Amino acid sequence: MRIETKIELKDYIKLMYILTYRRRGMLFANIMGLLLFTFTIMYFTGIIESNEFPWMPVVFSVLIVIVMPVSVYFSAKKNYQTHSRLQEKVIYEISEENINITGESFSSEMSWNKTYKVVELKDWFLFYQNKLVANIIPKESIGDHRYKLREIVKNQNIKNKLKKN
Repeated sequence: MRIETKIELKDYIKLMYILTYRRRGMLFANIMGLLLFTFTIMYFTGIIESNEFPWMPVVFSVLIVIVMPVSVYFSAKKNYQTHSRLQEKVIYEISEENINITGESFSSEMSWNKTYKVVELKDWFLFYQNKLVANIIPKESIGDHRYKLREIVKNQNIKNKLKKN
């Protein structure tokens, strides 16, 4: 199976938000941040009265609700711009034996037995080389071949989180 991809900056940033905010710790932090933000708004509108200014809820709510998403955006943008291979057209040739990856400036071959796991998201397939490094394939590049790709992955002896056909 041959898949040609080119990842655009906006798509990469969207993926980084998805990967960041799908972790339980980040979900919990955001819920706490929104609760603190609600408390802060209630203080400033006079619904809640206090003798002291609520520094802690204000600071933490701003950090969690504003600074964290901005940080994810700028770090994803910087990562995309400084790693030129993310910007290249990449061709994946996926078979039952291995995964061949060819970019404009590189070529590599990954065996299935050294692949850490494969995760399928709504718009992406992620082929993890280890816990942190993944090759990313947009589903729009795969089209109807996603069913065949799922079958190939299921036939391998690796961890996977794939959607049902």
